[in-house]
Amino acid sequence: MALKVTTWNIKHSSKLLDENPSSLLSDRINRIRSTIEEINPDILLIVEGPKGEEAITKFCTEVLEDKWLPVLLKTSTDDLGDRDRDYGYDGRGTQWMWYVVKPSILASCRIQEARVWQSFVGEIDWSVNYWGKIEADDHDHYRQPQILIYTHDSGDEMELIGVHLKSKINMKRIERNVDGNLTGAYLETALKARVKLATEARNIRHYIDAKFDQLAKPAIMVLGDCNDGPGHDFFESQYLFFDLIQNLQGEILLAERYFNHALFDTSQNLRWTARFRDEILDKPASQNPLLLDHILMSQPLCDGSFPLKVNANAGLVEHQAFERGNSGSNRHTITSDHRPVSCVLSDN
Repeated sequence: MALKVTTWNIKHSSKLLDENPSSLLSDRINRIRSTIEEINPDILLIVEGPKGEEAITKFCTEVLEDKWLPVLLKTSTDDLGDRDRDYGYDGRGTQWMWYVVKPSILASCRIQEARVWQSFVGEIDWSVNYWGKIEADDHDHYRQPQILIYTHDSGDEMELIGVHLKSKINMKRIERNVDGNLTGAYLETALKARVKLATEARNIRHYIDAKFDQLAKPAIMVLGDCNDGPGHDFFESQYLFFDLIQNLQGEILLAERYFNHALFDTSQNLRWTARFRDEILDKPASQNPLLLDHILMSQPLCDGSFPLKVNANAGLVEHQAFERGNSGSNRHTITSDHRPVSCVLSDN
């Protein structure tokens, strides 16, 4: 049986949970539901999900009509009123990550507590020397990666690492010196955000390395909103000289630990998930397509070592479902500012 895995940043999904939704909100809810129904994933990672178990349970009922159910940590109580808490997820803020799955595979899925991650990498936070700084600072995952463990009928397990990395949103005023070079707080904030992104990716690789020290051929997928993509933007070309996705994929010469990208054989004009204005290069959003949402997989999911296999052309950005779901929408009813990404694993 094939398995379809999808990641989607559903912008501010907590706002969908309104006791008395307006007609605009009801319209948006219907569009989100119809989009997910058309995509028809077996496993869906919701990025920017609502805070707490009670809220995601309500989301699945009111938005998804229980056609997909949340995978929750095992608790000592079934009292839903006690579920709006940080129990084992290490979630902070209002934007959480959740896996929702079809009821038929719920029994095959479980969530791993965040403390396991921290035990494997040996740290909750880590030391960072920001660009040009002699004294070190600390950084950690504001949005702790969430792991779903899927058990195949054969008994083999696959880990899905859900991520929502540091945002690059910069609210500082753009300043330039007399030569036109960026300077001041905007530049410092932009560089620090990208360094944070890079170190979060490296921490994910530390966890992946720990898995390779435990298993010869671990089946692992990394998916979610990385807030950056392959290649170098202005800051990475001019100041930092690194590529975030390379940090996630690993070293190509360590072939058995190198991760493939689900969209590597997708047409370049379709390989994007969001459009945002670039204030530095003065590009309007319409001319600035960005690939921010990703699915990457370890070699055992590509070479036949696992009962499910990612074949050629198995990944796609769900442009068609997104456009259908948003036909006739406006800024109040559009489903999200990100497009879903999917990958189908076939029987090996």
